[in-house]
Amino acid sequence: MPETIIAGIPVQFPFEPYEVQRAYMEKVIICLRDGTNGVLESPTGTGKTLSLLCSSLAWIRTRQSDMQQQMTKMKESQRGQFPEDMQAPGLGAINKVNNWGVPRIIYASRTHSQLTQAMRELKRTAYANMRSVVLGSRDQLCIHPEVMKEQGNSNKVSMCKLRVQSKTCSFHLRVESKKDHPDFCGPSIMDIEDLVKVGQSLKMCPYFASKELVGQADITFMPYNYLLDPKARKANKVELGNTIVILDEAHNIEKICEESASVQIRSSDVALAIEDVTHIMKLFSSSDSQESSGGDEPKDFSMDDLALLKEMLFDLEQAIDAVQVENRQEGTTYPANYIYTLLGKANFTHSNCATIVSLLDKLVQYLMVASQNTMLRKGGSFMVLSDLLNIVFANKEDVMAKVYRSFKVHVVLEETKQTTTRETATNKQGWLGKGNTTTTTKMAKVINFWCFNPGFGMEQLLNTQVRSVILTSGTLAPLKPLIAELAIPVAHYLENPHIVNQSQVYVKIIGTGPDREQLISNYKNRDNPKYIRSLGQTVLNVSRIVPDGLLVFFPSYPMLNQCVDSWQASGLWGDISRHKPIFLEPRGKDQFLSTMEEFYQAIRDSRGACFMAVCRGKVSEGLDFADRNGRAVIITGLPFPPLKDPKVILKKRYLEDNRTRENQLLSGQEWYNLDATRAVNQAIGRVIRHRNDYGAILLCDSRFQDNSQVQQLSKWIRGHLGAQPRSSAFGPVVRELIQFFRNAKATMAQPDERDIEPLPAIKTKEEPLPRITQIKQEPDSLHSKRTDVGQKHSMYVEMANSIKSWTPEDYANAAGKPSNQPAPNAMDFMSRLESNVSSIDFNCTENAGSGLVKIHKRERSSPTTSESNTLQAVNKKRYKLVDYSASTSSTSSCSSTSQSVTEKQAPENRADFLRVVRSVVSHEQFQSFGKAILAYKSGSGSESFDALMDKLLDILGAPKLRYLLQGMRRFLKSEHQLEFDARMASLKDT
Repeated sequence: MPETIIAGIPVQFPFEPYEVQRAYMEKVIICLRDGTNGVLESPTGTGKTLSLLCSSLAWIRTRQSDMQQQMTKMKESQRGQFPEDMQAPGLGAINKVNNWGVPRIIYASRTHSQLTQAMRELKRTAYANMRSVVLGSRDQLCIHPEVMKEQGNSNKVSMCKLRVQSKTCSFHLRVESKKDHPDFCGPSIMDIEDLVKVGQSLKMCPYFASKELVGQADITFMPYNYLLDPKARKANKVELGNTIVILDEAHNIEKICEESASVQIRSSDVALAIEDVTHIMKLFSSSDSQESSGGDEPKDFSMDDLALLKEMLFDLEQAIDAVQVENRQEGTTYPANYIYTLLGKANFTHSNCATIVSLLDKLVQYLMVASQNTMLRKGGSFMVLSDLLNIVFANKEDVMAKVYRSFKVHVVLEETKQTTTRETATNKQGWLGKGNTTTTTKMAKVINFWCFNPGFGMEQLLNTQVRSVILTSGTLAPLKPLIAELAIPVAHYLENPHIVNQSQVYVKIIGTGPDREQLISNYKNRDNPKYIRSLGQTVLNVSRIVPDGLLVFFPSYPMLNQCVDSWQASGLWGDISRHKPIFLEPRGKDQFLSTMEEFYQAIRDSRGACFMAVCRGKVSEGLDFADRNGRAVIITGLPFPPLKDPKVILKKRYLEDNRTRENQLLSGQEWYNLDATRAVNQAIGRVIRHRNDYGAILLCDSRFQDNSQVQQLSKWIRGHLGAQPRSSAFGPVVRELIQFFRNAKATMAQPDERDIEPLPAIKTKEEPLPRITQIKQEPDSLHSKRTDVGQKHSMYVEMANSIKSWTPEDYANAAGKPSNQPAPNAMDFMSRLESNVSSIDFNCTENAGSGLVKIHKRERSSPTTSESNTLQAVNKKRYKLVDYSASTSSTSSCSSTSQSVTEKQAPENRADFLRVVRSVVSHEQFQSFGKAILAYKSGSGSESFDALMDKLLDILGAPKLRYLLQGMRRFLKSEHQLEFDARMASLKDT
């Protein structure tokens, strides 16, 4: 591979790096060299992951080479000074020191799919032979058939621990003997799927075997929670001393840090824990406890331990019942020290936390054994309580002042119904739970302990003596607020431009829809039927213009559902789906995978497809819609967090209370706005995925033109919007969008079919989610009585009255549709140039030679009335062939109304003309007619006119059809009309 010197380090890159990639790799190497932290933004599609891996591993390899040279020099300097048998131990010790001296890389991302993608990139590089390992959960890596039968990850964890401790897992027992097998520890890079395959082949546990590789790995891939959770780090043998921590896809790192330090417990969790303790005490006291519990497991806790724990749980239940919730709808907020007071009433403190957590772990294991022969709970309530204690008491007492500033306790009602609770008096007979329930009712509650300072999670990393922390993503801007919240010292920043040029991206703010209705998805307007209809018309228009994949992102699931319901009821849904089949983002994992595969298949089948999803959803956060999979993205609004959400209110209040000039924290409102814009930036990043990609970005909300919103968009997007962004009317956007895709298709290399990678085969027991089908409109009484002629006429009236703009592909598709499958706007001769148009009169030839036509506007009447009146008018018409000169006055006029004509005269109205042509020629001839019009429209010069005339003479040259041939004059470009007259004159002479 080509080698490039960057910041003094030779970097092997798969190709000659672009300037943005050089700048990015230079920042990475400087951070690693100096042992400093960096925040680096580089747009999706600029090769960020590849640059990150190549630069960091190149630096590691250089350090290893330097260490090797130093060791060789030390060996040579020691030669002859000591006996040979004394040199080896000394060199061995030196070797260990040197290995420790070379930092290791921890590469963390949000999901395992993102990690798999990064490992796939690593396989492409010259560093694929470096030692790597990926850490996953038991749910992903366990291959024991009995453990995998357990429902829920927590039960799988408990069952796995039980079998490991009892040495009854044969897969775990083979780890020690098989971990050095070439298939496992060879040079090949193994992702989660590869680890499972090797584990099954060697009959060795992939979960525990992968941990054995961590100590020797140059780079370890893991999800965020394995890195930020001290308990998870210890379980996975992750040491952070002298490591380089890379946090990829770090645009959500603040929320992840906050969530990792937050916890909740419910009244029902405490009640279940009391029942579980009661059950274990019964087993202890009963004569047959040995048989019911499995018999052989050691009981490393006593009845006194259980009695004390149960008393503490009763006290905790009583304390939670006594909590006052003044606002039953939104809950009540208390200061952070309230959680310590609450737990203190049950004697849970810093001093005994570790002891109680240890006891809870033992009880979980005991219940797992006891549940082998009975249908019992398996200690889930104990794990919830253990998590609560671990997080609440994670911080030492000397930093409690900071905890009180950064945390809040929020209590809400668990559910509206009342639950019966136990009497919590210290009744000695109550230890076995015999007959001590009362009819007293209490409202069940949820106790939330929320962190609003993401610096807690980052502070834990920095306190472990990591060498460098690099935060990177395609959407981090603005950088200063991010750094301020994380409270980490940052020496190097980068906001890279995009790797594509201006001609490859079309970005517009659309402030009004086709009907000039304002597009603004704020709280006041989102229930406005006019707005929802206008937004649907916008999506419909764009779906006709954009080839292949179209992504539509909504601010929230309720907004998505509201639009879908409204569009289905009005028929807009069916109109859109006739151009592109529509897919909706599902919630379930298996349904999500199957839906995505169907979407990709629709693209491969060249039908195109529209995917409607939600900002912050799975589709917007990590999926790749390169090339044909995503040619345009529509953002229908700003996805602000729920304004009245207690967590949002408290976050804004925390920022206002703690911001100073020195810490540069955002104000509450600034954070609120930024949270929405970052979600938009992520959704936008789905489209432009590599150097040769192209696509359109349409921001369909007038608020995007506000300077505060524009400045929070990624730097490369701001560059496309210009210095003073303004919203555009819909008509000009349509024209520009059509031209953009024409130019892109003509100038950009189109991907081969092989470039569109489908998802791997989906193995699921569930049926795949069917594609959303269009709503069938029931025919009304008028439709049911139509004659064949009336049906055809109605079809063409619908075509003529549509207000949409078409691409050349739309014309070709329409011309190829069978007659029994009507398509709106089929055979529209010219692209509409304005969005609020219901008809076009082709008789006017203003701006002759440019293909422009005069456009008439009219108010839309109801569909039923319009169709009925037009149908009656058509049934009254008679057609008569007349000399062309008799109609010159009418053909030169610019009237949009259909005029009464004598028999055998070609209708002036375009819809009527289409109907007549369709009724007198065969289906194949009508298709050829449409394709000829398309070729003429997109062509230029006499050749295109000659080709059109040849086709028209072939189809309409018969004497009885020449009135239609004559009527075609008004639809020609002005420079061809005189030649057309000459052709017609010569035709009359024959």
